[in-house]
Amino acid sequence: MTELTFAKSFLSTLDSRTIKLQSDYVSDPKTFVSKGPYTLPRMPNLMTKRPRLSPNTSSQTNPGDAPSITIALKSLRNPPIDLRLSGQALSTSIHELKIAVAEKLGEKGTEKIRLLYKKKPCSDSKTIAEVVGEESAGEVEFGVMVIGWTAPQLPEATEAATIGAEGQQGSGADVEMKEAPVAQGPSGEEVMNEDEFWDDLKGWLLQRVRDEGVAAEAVGCFMQGWYTGRGPR
Repeated sequence: MTELTFAKSFLSTLDSRTIKLQSDYVSDPKTFVSKGPYTLPRMPNLMTKRPRLSPNTSSQTNPGDAPSITIALKSLRNPPIDLRLSGQALSTSIHELKIAVAEKLGEKGTEKIRLLYKKKPCSDSKTIAEVVGEESAGEVEFGVMVIGWTAPQLPEATEAATIGAEGQQGSGADVEMKEAPVAQGPSGEEVMNEDEFWDDLKGWLLQRVRDEGVAAEAVGCFMQGWYTGRGPR
């Protein structure tokens, strides 16, 4: 049977059934019978919230309960961490282990934390049993990797570093003030009355205008304006 033949037979079968509602069908509000919303039945067993893990506490297990193991969380790089969680059930998720690591390091979230088992990353949704196996016993070691981790600075250390930097800046300013040269020799009008000053001015003007006559005339104008009203030299 070809696809075309099958499609024709299928459409003919549908045509023999009751008429379907059109895409723009609207129920009559006068004859419409409203029905209550469908509610899902209750679960036979209520789900219990898993307790949060803590490095200093261990869950107590009674004989006959699910087996538990000790989890060792170690990191050889920064940050250096060696955390042991004893009495952990095999149903504990990897995300809960990350929360314990975040509390140990003082991190706000677990986005930067990675757990490795036999150098392979572990997904947050998996449990310890799914990663290491159901028959695991004793102690299981996980590697810890924190991406972009920086050690938190204490307020006292930050304040001491700020004071030290301010002290260095202050001492540097004192040294600069002490090393600043002090003006020596004549100053003010005494300098203007010396021939060396006018010679230096003439030399500077000569470099700018490149004409000795113009430079001498300009110096003469300056001298005449300076000594006018001050008397002869």
